[in-house]
Amino acid sequence: MPIIPPSTRTSSLPGTATQSLGRRTDAMLRGLLNMVGLFHLLMAVWIALRMGMGLDLMVPLIAVLHALLCLLCLLQQRAGNALRAASLFVGGQLLLLTAAYAYWGLAAQLRLQLVLLLPVLFVAAVLGRRPLWWVTAWLCLLIVVGAWVDASTLMFRPDRLLLAVNDLAICMFATLLAAWLLHHSVTGLRESLQVAREHGRDLARKRDELQVEIQEKERSRDQLVHAMKMENVGRLASGIAHDFNHLLALIQSYIAKARRSQAGELQVALQGADAAVRRATAVSRRLLDFSRLEHSRPQLLDVAATITAMVPTLQQVFDARVQCEVDSGQVQCLIHFDPAQLESILLSLAVNAHQAMPEGGHFCLAVVQPSRIDEVVIQVSDSGHGMSEEVRARCLEPFFTTKPVGQGTGLGLAVTASLVEAAGGHIQVESGKDRGTRVSIRLPTRPLAAVPA
Repeated sequence: MPIIPPSTRTSSLPGTATQSLGRRTDAMLRGLLNMVGLFHLLMAVWIALRMGMGLDLMVPLIAVLHALLCLLCLLQQRAGNALRAASLFVGGQLLLLTAAYAYWGLAAQLRLQLVLLLPVLFVAAVLGRRPLWWVTAWLCLLIVVGAWVDASTLMFRPDRLLLAVNDLAICMFATLLAAWLLHHSVTGLRESLQVAREHGRDLARKRDELQVEIQEKERSRDQLVHAMKMENVGRLASGIAHDFNHLLALIQSYIAKARRSQAGELQVALQGADAAVRRATAVSRRLLDFSRLEHSRPQLLDVAATITAMVPTLQQVFDARVQCEVDSGQVQCLIHFDPAQLESILLSLAVNAHQAMPEGGHFCLAVVQPSRIDEVVIQVSDSGHGMSEEVRARCLEPFFTTKPVGQGTGLGLAVTASLVEAAGGHIQVESGKDRGTRVSIRLPTRPLAAVPA
């Protein structure tokens, strides 16, 4: 049960202030007040039944005062003044105990001393170190007064005086021991609570730093992906310009034909020009979509259809000296991947393959379904000059490149590996000097039934 020092907390209601000892400490105090008040009433009833007509009127009077004190403290706590309720309980209990010890003496209180003194000491310990020791001193003084009352009642007879001194020593030692234990227990709990709060603040700070670090990492990865896209766009510029030249030449021929033709042939020529414009628009839109900086948007893709749709784009990377082969393998499976990122990865691998075959060669992009039905392999291979074992071992490291300064960033394969791992897959690079290179991208698959209708 955490016990915290008294603190003033502002109530949720405007213009009001509540004094709280802490949620669990308030609950403990409420239960203690109920039990102490009920105990005194029950003890008064029990003594009245046993004593009958010989009952001392101080017994029900003290019991009723104890119960009223507990009721008043409960009302104060219910009003939100738990600190005032605890202080009132300690002060009221000390006054009632003073009256009881002065009236009945110490011997009459021995059987109930634990029940009478422990609640006061405990609540005083909750209030703080100074209240606890002031209450302890007061109780020790009460014990001395009670022992004096016992000795004076017996006319200070030597045998009874010795008994009173014995009771006095035992009760004072027990009271001091209880106060010492409560002080160190509550102090230990407060220190432990303070350490736990500091650890909580440290954990919250570390969590915030980790969130910021994760956001920065995601932002850096998006920027790396965008940088790789722009690098690939620059490499594709010549091919895109070549396509546009063909489309513009086609539009010009249709326009020239329209100028020379009759009304019927004019409509056919204009329709051809419109179709050519639409194709040019599609090419430009595809280029803009590819180069746009956007967050990752993975979705379910038909891997075979996606690879087949990339054939025209891949053909723009290679010249006539390179044989470009694309084999979807008619694989029927789905992957969860961002389509723009997948196109960027394959295009980057194709550009690397083209640069590895300056004299021409063979490029192959294939989709393979291994024996495991829960994954698919996209293989990109070329017949270029390949890599040494040292280069192959470091090819996935960020910013590692063997190209001259200004001709490569060293981010292509590193970003590719990062994106593949983020999708739950992994990448494998096989190469040898003058033996070409093969990059295998393994991705988890989804059942075809997962496609929404």
